[in-house]
Amino acid sequence: MLDNYRKIVVGANKKMNLVSRRNVENLLERLIEESLLPLKWNVCRLASPLIDIGSGAGIPAVPLKIEKPGLKLTLTDANRRKSLFLKRVIDQLALEDVEVINERIENVCSDGVYKHRFGTMTSRAVGSLSGLMNWGRFLLKPGGELIVWKGSSLADEMAGLDTNGWEGADLWRQANGLTLVRFVRLRGNAA
Repeated sequence: MLDNYRKIVVGANKKMNLVSRRNVENLLERLIEESLLPLKWNVCRLASPLIDIGSGAGIPAVPLKIEKPGLKLTLTDANRRKSLFLKRVIDQLALEDVEVINERIENVCSDGVYKHRFGTMTSRAVGSLSGLMNWGRFLLKPGGELIVWKGSSLADEMAGLDTNGWEGADLWRQANGLTLVRFVRLRGNAA
């Protein structure tokens, strides 16, 4: 099913800017592989339901859902075309228990329906750690985990980061400069 997903993204990428158009097949293969890193990292629980911030082409959440089908998933993207693309992917791959929200994450966080609803929050290439942690304080249940894919900006973002209400950070550095960052929202912190 991962191969079908890859083909859908490659086909749609000709009309939409989902991933870089340079060497799209190799890049997409790497992005999918990196999306699955939490399944190989023993500190990650990936508790349901999972919310992905700025889902775009579905990276990292769709590959995680494909490999962990029981995961309940909420994909968010402010771009209408990308949200429609995500709905098409869900239909074509017959993925169950997946919701797509076409909204800015700030608007999602102002809707009480989503307060402390999620067991896991993921994000790749969207927002600063500080901003993601603020959204996570609202969206994650106590004990929920925030998993973020970060590149060269990580050291600057970690400096002076307000981790009040969080346990962590667990870091898993990859050879290509990517780092997986994981924080856990502390229990009893019902902000």
